[in-house]
Amino acid sequence: MGESEPARTEGEGPGGDIQVIARIATLLECLDPGSPSLDTATTAKVLGVGRSTAHRYLASLEKRGLLRRRDVTTYEPGPALCRIGTLALARLGVVEAAGPVMHELVQEVRSTVVLSVWGGQAPVVARVVPDTSRFTTLSVEVGRSLPPEAAQSRLFAAHHARSRRVGGRLRVLDDGLIPIGDLLVARQVYPGGGVKTIAAPVRTADGTIVATLAVIGMTVFMPDDEDDVLVERLTDAVSRIAVN
Repeated sequence: MGESEPARTEGEGPGGDIQVIARIATLLECLDPGSPSLDTATTAKVLGVGRSTAHRYLASLEKRGLLRRRDVTTYEPGPALCRIGTLALARLGVVEAAGPVMHELVQEVRSTVVLSVWGGQAPVVARVVPDTSRFTTLSVEVGRSLPPEAAQSRLFAAHHARSRRVGGRLRVLDDGLIPIGDLLVARQVYPGGGVKTIAAPVRTADGTIVATLAVIGMTVFMPDDEDDVLVERLTDAVSRIAVN
């Protein structure tokens, strides 16, 4: 008589997956920069369940902090999910190595400094050191995925393109990208002109981009005629972040 198949735990799917865990993982994988939220209709379609069951999934995930309600029917990543992502990012050596340099840079430029790493589909904010020397303070949420138009996103895209040169020239060179020697720096003024970002790449010895370091502040405190000095301090800062 051949060996019998091991008894399957209640709720266990093919391959040993616990069904509810597999469903939650499938659902959370739908969150990306292009679709940073979930609603009842999408959840029902992805999980193959009715709307009432989909709503219970979303409500339970909200209760545990994995999601948070943005409006009546829409949910986005919650604080618990952001903390989990931050823990994963913290394992990257660049996040720890950048800390002291970021604190020094904030003192020099009196603006918020943000470190972002590549999250697979977009840069993800891994560390933030806010400037608290002024009455108005800008801050960015750790764990947030940045949109394609962000200076950090364009910087990653340009440096990734640089590794795929065509005819010795960059395949992509977007507006706001500033060549400085073999380095590209990104400058962005947000719509309305109230906020500016200048970002530089953090690279390994062989030139591979592993993160971006950005200075973010109100344009009134970051006038265009001081960009040269700001870029110099920013590029000096990234050169002092030791990465493997």
